[in-house]
Amino acid sequence: MLKKVLKFTVPLALCLILVLASILVAGCGPAGTTATEIVIGATRDITGPQAGFQTYGTAPVYKMWIEEVNAAGGIDVGGKKLKVRLIEYDDASDTSVAVKNIEKLCTQDKVNFLFGPTGTAMLFAVAPIANKYKTLMLGSEGGATTMEPLLANMPYVYSVLNYSNHFQLPVFCDLIAAKGAKTVYICFMNDLHGAEYNLTMQSECGLRGIQVLEAKSIPVTIADMDPIINEAKSLNPDVFCMFAYPNQNILFMQTAMSLNFNPKCVIVGPGCNFGFFNLMFGAALNGVCGEGAWNAKSSPAAAAYAQKIEPLVGGAGNMDWWGSIVYYAEYQYFAQAVTKAGTLDTDAILKVFRTEHFQTVVGDFYWSVQGNGTGGGLLPQACYVGQIGQWQNGIFEVVDNDSHNTASFIYPKAPWPQS
Repeated sequence: MLKKVLKFTVPLALCLILVLASILVAGCGPAGTTATEIVIGATRDITGPQAGFQTYGTAPVYKMWIEEVNAAGGIDVGGKKLKVRLIEYDDASDTSVAVKNIEKLCTQDKVNFLFGPTGTAMLFAVAPIANKYKTLMLGSEGGATTMEPLLANMPYVYSVLNYSNHFQLPVFCDLIAAKGAKTVYICFMNDLHGAEYNLTMQSECGLRGIQVLEAKSIPVTIADMDPIINEAKSLNPDVFCMFAYPNQNILFMQTAMSLNFNPKCVIVGPGCNFGFFNLMFGAALNGVCGEGAWNAKSSPAAAAYAQKIEPLVGGAGNMDWWGSIVYYAEYQYFAQAVTKAGTLDTDAILKVFRTEHFQTVVGDFYWSVQGNGTGGGLLPQACYVGQIGQWQNGIFEVVDNDSHNTASFIYPKAPWPQS
């Protein structure tokens, strides 16, 4: 009798185990999820020298996106709507603190995903940490020139912003070469951002037979640009490049005007793409180029986005005509990718990132995946709405020589207005 009982109870136990396992798998896979929310972590310059980016950079964009997502009930994950919760730590513009914050977000807070930090150096520092913990990081501010070769081995890092060699300076050098520019003077900040732009500009000039007369490094703390502008003025370059951050770029503009330094073309780095440059310099800004670019004329969707984001960044003076629109497009893509994957499993979502196109505020959005399709991702040129902007009558016009341009490139620019 005992033998007969055993013959029936063992298969019954196995059946119960299999049924329980199938229920658990169904709860974690595409058919459903046991999660109750989507937690996204970020280390940001809430204080510190670059704290302004928290007001007019990507932070207002992702906060608006989170509010929109949550107001709609959340992101559909396997048929279940999950709201997004943000954990945001201050790194005070200190790279070592940013690295510690990312470690904490991944190991203690165990966030599902990460938003990128502020700036090129920060992005370069924290990307390997995100990859180490297999946590998908969506980059925003910050170029990836130096990081590009490493992305083949960092499948969890995606960087959305265009930058020096990632289409910006090749497009700019095509523009100035077509106008007959022969000489360039480069001034660059002595950090990773400045170094990347300097080296890329020198390389692109060399390819087009444009002579670099000087490449001058400056500290972040520079307070007097008279010697540099006087030297540049004596060399009389066709083009002056100012590859630094807002504070240094403002000082350059003030000095160039006061010393009446009038090259045929000026390109100014981060800061020039923001509305406050136009408020500060007004008509003097006409013809000055900056990295970017997009504006409300780029498309009806861009116009609607501009109208929506402007009050959230504090008005026209804080509008970002470089990265803002692609940050928002990246978050739109991410939400659709999660829904397509039907799970919060990062590797499943990455499979979607590697293959799928989705419609966003910039139109068709997809990734150029590095490492033969197995590494991290960059945005291909076709997904941007502009590379180079030029201030013309109070508008940061897209002057790329292609279908994206909203105005023709002005060269030479008018001299600084006399006060």
